[in-house]
Amino acid sequence: MAHQGISIVPATPERWTDLADLFRVSGDSAGCWCGWYRMRNKDFSTASVAERRARLQGLVDRDPRPGLLAYAAGEVVGWVSVVPRHMLERIEPPDGPPTLDERGPIWAITCFVIRPGQRRRGIAGSLLDAAIDHARAQGAAFVEAYPNEMARTAGSAFVGVPSMYLRRGFREVGRFDRWAAAPAASGPAPARIARPPGRPVMRLDVR
Repeated sequence: MAHQGISIVPATPERWTDLADLFRVSGDSAGCWCGWYRMRNKDFSTASVAERRARLQGLVDRDPRPGLLAYAAGEVVGWVSVVPRHMLERIEPPDGPPTLDERGPIWAITCFVIRPGQRRRGIAGSLLDAAIDHARAQGAAFVEAYPNEMARTAGSAFVGVPSMYLRRGFREVGRFDRWAAAPAASGPAPARIARPPGRPVMRLDVR
C-alpha cells in the first residue's frame, strides 16, 4: 500500500514523458534507462544511451508494462521495474534453455529510481509493496529480487537492499556468481556458487 500522498500506477504510453523526465534527472539512470537487466552484457555494452532509451520506450508501449510509477503532488517521484523474469535477458537469455518452474510464473523486481530530493521518504518501500501486489494480480506465483548487500550509494542500491525485502517476507533461496546463474540459484535445489560471497536471490511466495 502506498504511503499517504503517494499514488502508484503502471508506466503506460501516456506517462512516458514523466518516466523519461525521472530518468533524465536521476544520475546513473540517465545512462542505463533500465536496460542493464533487460539486455545481455554484450548488447548493453554496445548500445548507445539513445538506443537504451528507445528500447525502454518501446516496452512502455506494450503489455505487460515494464514497471510502475509513483507520484506525489502531481510530480513523478519514483519508478520500479517489475516484470516476468523471462523478459530479463541478462538473467534468462532468449537463446538459452528455458527455465520453467512447475509451481508457477516467476516475476522479478530489479530496479528502483527515486527522484533526487525525494529519497528517504518511504517511496521505495511503497513501490515495492505495489510491485508485489501488481505481480500477484498478474498471476505471479513467486516474486524474486537480487539486492546489493554492499550498497553504499543510491546508484549501487538501485536493486534494493536485503532489509527492505526481508521486512516483507522475502527469504534468501540461493546465491549466484553471474547473473545467468540466477535461475539455478532459485530452483528447488539451489546450485552452489564458485566464488563466494555471490549475490543473494531473494524470493517471496505470492500464491
